[in-house]
Amino acid sequence: MEENNERMRKVREYENAKRAYYEDALKFMGEGDFRKASELLWGAITIQVKLLALIKKGLHLGNHKQIRLFVQGVAKELQDEEIFKSFEFLERLHVNFYDEIIEPNVFMFYAKEAAKFLKRLEDIMRMNT
Repeated sequence: MEENNERMRKVREYENAKRAYYEDALKFMGEGDFRKASELLWGAITIQVKLLALIKKGLHLGNHKQIRLFVQGVAKELQDEEIFKSFEFLERLHVNFYDEIIEPNVFMFYAKEAAKFLKRLEDIMRMNT
């Protein structure tokens, strides 16, 4: 019972963090601060992956390697390589925070892909639950 309460608390924490990160990312995109927006989008993505791992598998992912391997496993399990391809593409958002490798004129491609990826993971969470 206590373990279930802790799990539900963590689910709510992740949901709230993901929402806040995503909303802040949109705000910073609107202000033209793509560096900050990219890290917030990346934060929303990683939190969504952690949420999926917790809800579907009861796993607590603690680092980038675990997150990456989990996404790879989901793609393999669902026989949908686009999930992992999308994740790999979106990893550039994290790099962009440090190195500003994404040009402002193409940042919207990343923002759209991030929204699509988040929606896909939400859909997976709802499968058979």
